[in-house]
Amino acid sequence: MKSDSKTSKRHTASVDRGFPGRPADRLKPTKDIHDEPSLAERYLWLEAMINHVPDFIYAKDLEGRFLFANHAVVHNNGMASVNEIIGRTDAELHGSAAASAIDDVERRVMVSGQADLGLEERAMKAGWDKWLMMSRVPLRSADGTIIGVVGASRDITARKASEMLMAAQAELLRLVVDSAPLPQFIDRFALLLEGIAPGLQAAVFLARGRHEPMFSLHYPDYSDNKRIAIGDLSSTSDTFESIARETFGMRDKIRRLDIRSSDGELHGLLAVSIPGDSINPAIQDFLNGAAHMAGIAIDRIHSESRIRFLAEHDALTGLPSRIKLDEELKTILRHAGETGGSVAVSFIDVDNFKLVNDSLGHEAGDELLKEVAAGLSIHIGHHGLVSRIGGDEFVVVLNGDGVVSLEDRMDSLRKSIRRYYNIKGIELQVTSSMGIAIFPDHGTSTSELLAHADLAMYRAKLDGRDGSYTFNKELAEASSQKLLRIEDLRRALLQDEIILHYQPQKNLKTGALTGVEALVRWQHPKEGLIAPAQFVPLAEETGLILDLGLAVLVKACRQAKAWQDEGLVPVRMSVNMSTRQFQEPGLPKLVAAVLEETGLDPRWLEIEITESLIMKNVEAAVTRMGELTQLGLSLALDDFGTGYSSLSMLKRFPLTRLKIDRSFISEIPEDEDSMAIVSAVISLGQKLGLVVLAEGVETQAQADYLRQAGCEEVQGYLEGRPMPAAELRRTLP
Repeated sequence: MKSDSKTSKRHTASVDRGFPGRPADRLKPTKDIHDEPSLAERYLWLEAMINHVPDFIYAKDLEGRFLFANHAVVHNNGMASVNEIIGRTDAELHGSAAASAIDDVERRVMVSGQADLGLEERAMKAGWDKWLMMSRVPLRSADGTIIGVVGASRDITARKASEMLMAAQAELLRLVVDSAPLPQFIDRFALLLEGIAPGLQAAVFLARGRHEPMFSLHYPDYSDNKRIAIGDLSSTSDTFESIARETFGMRDKIRRLDIRSSDGELHGLLAVSIPGDSINPAIQDFLNGAAHMAGIAIDRIHSESRIRFLAEHDALTGLPSRIKLDEELKTILRHAGETGGSVAVSFIDVDNFKLVNDSLGHEAGDELLKEVAAGLSIHIGHHGLVSRIGGDEFVVVLNGDGVVSLEDRMDSLRKSIRRYYNIKGIELQVTSSMGIAIFPDHGTSTSELLAHADLAMYRAKLDGRDGSYTFNKELAEASSQKLLRIEDLRRALLQDEIILHYQPQKNLKTGALTGVEALVRWQHPKEGLIAPAQFVPLAEETGLILDLGLAVLVKACRQAKAWQDEGLVPVRMSVNMSTRQFQEPGLPKLVAAVLEETGLDPRWLEIEITESLIMKNVEAAVTRMGELTQLGLSLALDDFGTGYSSLSMLKRFPLTRLKIDRSFISEIPEDEDSMAIVSAVISLGQKLGLVVLAEGVETQAQADYLRQAGCEEVQGYLEGRPMPAAELRRTLP
């Protein structure tokens, strides 16, 4: 059964040859779909499909003249009809310079018969940022003869832009992790941004200081890093745009992006100018990220710069450190050696700085050091070098023409420190001690001069502080001997060369032996017996006093127990305790361990401490004395009258014995003032329930006066000199 022709027939189309126009507009129903299309119809269908393809498709003859071009090619070349391009060459359309590269490729394809596929190149129209992927194949006749070339190209601008941004992002990351100096980084950063889009201009305004409104200008066209001032970092967009436009000659709209640090501080501003009223979102995102990455890079550069600075400078004062001092001083000395000049090196120590730290706190001490450092730097200016090498010690280096001139300049510098400083609202007068060493008289190397200046500074302190001392050979010899003596003492402790002599303590009324005081001696293998005054201060200075004090305590307790084991009447053994020993946290446990080891009953041990020792920290001293007396031993206050203890404090001390200093005893009975003091001390001791012992009793007249004044015990040459244990043994009951 035949269907109705009005409903069962499909239609083909005919093409209207008028151009332009959409092929669909030129297709008209012709005949039944089952009829075979004619060649003309097939051509029209093919032409219609090619014109609908967004890619650029064309054909040229052997002379490079267009035979065919689809709508994309026609419109891209600014034409309305294909007829306008037929028969013309690229050179006629775009000029010979632009067309030569295309002609070369197409001619190579036509001559070789080999296709050229996937070549990426910039378009000759629509700007430098338009990219095409080109493919060319030979155009052959029915018999295979090459009669031209067929080309097809696709717009790959979006892909190329994406690749370019990815490459720029990778380069930006390399910039961030690179160690380039800040100006170099900024210039490379700005150049990188200018490469991501046609016509883009970039400039960076960098803050010269975190809290300063002055900005430095970094821009690729300004190799001298021209500087401009922006009065207010919060300038409005219009103000900033005006500044950027005037400075750079930017033609298009200016976009401002903040470059911030990780903590939100403003490092600088990024100014970007790009043609057009709008910006590609991908490029805008890249610029936002670039500004953020720039902030990270600047943070890193600042951190590395700070690290490099701190490697060579003191963090508190900003002065060169010991490392930097050594480097620069070597250069200064080398130059002075070549020119025959003189160089003064001085060690400066702030007097009584520890007192400031202890009383006002370390923050106040730091503030004082910064002010002293600033004053030294101002006084020296560019004529020398100032360094802080630690604590409250500074080193100053000056060039000069003579020793006298350099010494005068150094002393003037020391006097500049001697002034009042307002620290935490308190006016402090600060002085300093200075040691001076001169090149080449006192040394030719950095280490020699620093060591000799240091020695001279300590001599200035010994002379009473607030003064200067210039190094000399005698000081060097004394220092050398001191060093040898320290090592000798260290060896003596290891080889048990420390011995004890014992001085009797007797009851003044009965003459009975009440105790002995252990007094240290050094039995040197070459020098013989060395008195304590020649090595105990050195032990205290070097810290060897702890080992020395322990050795004395052990030997004394062991000897007291040995006499008891021989059946002799027990006597009190008095042992002196140094300040350093007394302050040791583990002293009570140490004393208890010695008593246990030697087997001595604690009641026969008396520890002598000085008045000046306990006055350094009364509360701590009271606590420590309580810990010791809990062991069962007794305490004696030695050298009483030389310190500054008050009666109220004296009542708090758990003492058993009060020893009057020999300086008062030596002047009685001739000096009435000394007699009055001694009588008062004896009376005070009796009222406090303490046994009073007078030291340094050498004459019978002294003993008679003390007996009359009520003193109970005496110790001195009158009753017996310090003697070895074997000699004292013969006098024991």
